[in-house]
Amino acid sequence: MKKFKSINLIIIFLLFISCGYSPLYKDLSNINFSITLNEVNGNRTINNLIKTKLNTYNSNVAEKNYNIDVNTKYIKDIIAKDTTGAATEYKLTITTSFKVNSSDYKREFIFQESFNMKSISDKLEEQDYENNVQSNLVNIITRKLILQLSLVK
Repeated sequence: MKKFKSINLIIIFLLFISCGYSPLYKDLSNINFSITLNEVNGNRTINNLIKTKLNTYNSNVAEKNYNIDVNTKYIKDIIAKDTTGAATEYKLTITTSFKVNSSDYKREFIFQESFNMKSISDKLEEQDYENNVQSNLVNIITRKLILQLSLVK
């Protein structure tokens, strides 16, 4: 049985080597463009998180400069209740629209990320958890934007 497991591992390893697999976010550290945020509308908390994440891509010596308008929408829906009518589970959804403009490129990207969150009896702990989830969702959205911009030739 041990020999069978080792043969399977070798076969899987060889498949990964030969399939041309490369990590999606591998080259995001060698980006040569600058992002300038012009107009930011929507949820203030989400907008501040996006500004913080995208300010690291603000450079004066970059080849390309993208001017971006951001519009965010944050929704916290109740998706489950207990017998007393109190919420037991929420769906947190962040929808973000990025209007990207540069000298030779114009496009709009719309990203939506959601997460189902269980209610916590300690409301302060629940708020901290919700803030953490928001930060993680914004991180995913900004990474998607950076990936799309890095693919522009």
